Amino acid sequence: MGNKEMALKKGNELSIEKRSGDWITPAIDIFETQDALTLMADLPGMGKENLQLGVEGGILTLQGPAQTGDDAFYREFGASGYYRRFQLPENLDLEKIAAELKNGVLTVTLPKAAAARPRRIEVTVH
Repeated sequence: MGNKEMALKKGNELSIEKRSGDWITPAIDIFETQDALTLMADLPGMGKENLQLGVEGGILTLQGPAQTGDDAFYREFGASGYYRRFQLPENLDLEKIAAELKNGVLTVTLPKAAAARPRRIEVTVH
């Protein structure tokens, strides 16, 4: 695997980019309901103040700098930050994205646009 890996899917599905090197690629779970996509990322040790989460050009970027503890007496590995990018499908309402970081797990809710949600039409009988 090189410095970058991209998994693309056809249609309105999420495509995923991974980056290796100085970054740790966090484990991600993605769930889909009729109303939204929910992305859950494992980010142990990451605090809200260090987490950078944003959407630009239909791409969701998750990034967090390395946590450097100045109190280490001995260190066998360098600190790495987190990095992950996702190409979002067009059927999402990007203005209503919500994110929560709790106990090292980031939960991002990506609501679907009203036009993309299934709709039930009532039939009247005369």
